[in-house]
Amino acid sequence: MGRCAVRKTVFFLLLTAGFAQPMLAAKPVSISQLEQLLSDAHGQSDGNVAKKLYDLELTERVSSVRLARWQVQFPGRRCHEVLTELADAAAFLDLPAEDMAADPPPDKDAQKALLARTNQYVNTTINRLPNFYATRRTERFEDSPSHQTVEAPNSAFASSQAGRSGFSNGQSADVPMHSVGISNVSVTYRDGYELEGSKKLDFKVADPNQPALETAGEFGPILLVVLDDAMHGQITWSHWEQSPVGIARSGHDAHDPAAVFRYIVPQEESHYVVGIPHGKLIDQVHPAYHGEIAINPDSGEILRITVDSDLAPPNQVVKSSIAVEYGSISIGGTNYICPVKSVALSKTPVTSGQNGIRPGPIPLQTELNDVAFIDYHVFRSEARILTGDNTGNDQPPDPPK
Repeated sequence: MGRCAVRKTVFFLLLTAGFAQPMLAAKPVSISQLEQLLSDAHGQSDGNVAKKLYDLELTERVSSVRLARWQVQFPGRRCHEVLTELADAAAFLDLPAEDMAADPPPDKDAQKALLARTNQYVNTTINRLPNFYATRRTERFEDSPSHQTVEAPNSAFASSQAGRSGFSNGQSADVPMHSVGISNVSVTYRDGYELEGSKKLDFKVADPNQPALETAGEFGPILLVVLDDAMHGQITWSHWEQSPVGIARSGHDAHDPAAVFRYIVPQEESHYVVGIPHGKLIDQVHPAYHGEIAINPDSGEILRITVDSDLAPPNQVVKSSIAVEYGSISIGGTNYICPVKSVALSKTPVTSGQNGIRPGPIPLQTELNDVAFIDYHVFRSEARILTGDNTGNDQPPDPPK
């Protein structure tokens, strides 16, 4: 029996230009070590605490509950930025042991029943989502590895002309991960498609005016694609997680554990899309990938999903990952499970103009998007009946903003 058709979801990233040297290594810390550092820093200024955190790298994932607690304890702007970046960069790691439930795993039959319930949920509930619009609030982070700079007038081949008369060389400094701006974009979900404004998202042509890292598909297609691919790949039981925010939002006991499965999808089964720009065009590839799916065991609702791509040559050094958390959202008076947060992470080689990557170790630049989906509203078309007294006086309603 053939596979049913699935809608594609897109993880979109752009490669940057310039030749980078390896950045200074960050200091790895566990969750408990970071919490001790924060405890010792209590009462210090926002700037002083943030400075202590800048060169750290977490070795474990931060739960949403724990991150929210940290940000209440340290509400300053600089601490907010660095704590958000630390947690998001670790979004694809394992939780610390204390955040995992010690309950025994369900037996094989119970696991199959749970996955069947989840498959039914995805293929029915997702297709019943109403037309709606929401705000995608994105805070962008990036680092700037040190790189060789070449300045030359009107030369597209500056990197190959370094050292010649009229050209100058330089070395930029390392800049660690930092916030580079916040954007708010209205996104519409209509008839199963995700739109920005009135246009379908197009990832076939690179736009130099757009941010380098973009994603689409969080409102449903990612669940359809990943779950279908995982069922045709390898999916295995992983663990129970304690106090998932998604179950609390769904009206269940906040202490009920979520069931977490791990999956592996080989390239020949992949319907997931990664767009890698080459010049003005974007190569859309279907890589092998792996990740986790956290499920509400009572309803089969997906509470969290991660996708970590395993790109084949010549893009094997590129890393592209996305994690999406879901919760219960009221749209038009009815509750639906919709995305509430996502994290997109890319690591891309920093190239040197038209000559590409120079010999030696390949340095990578990191870009990270912290996304919140807020202000959900049902999308309704409005119509008015005009009489002879008011014909020409009324204007059509403005589109949702």
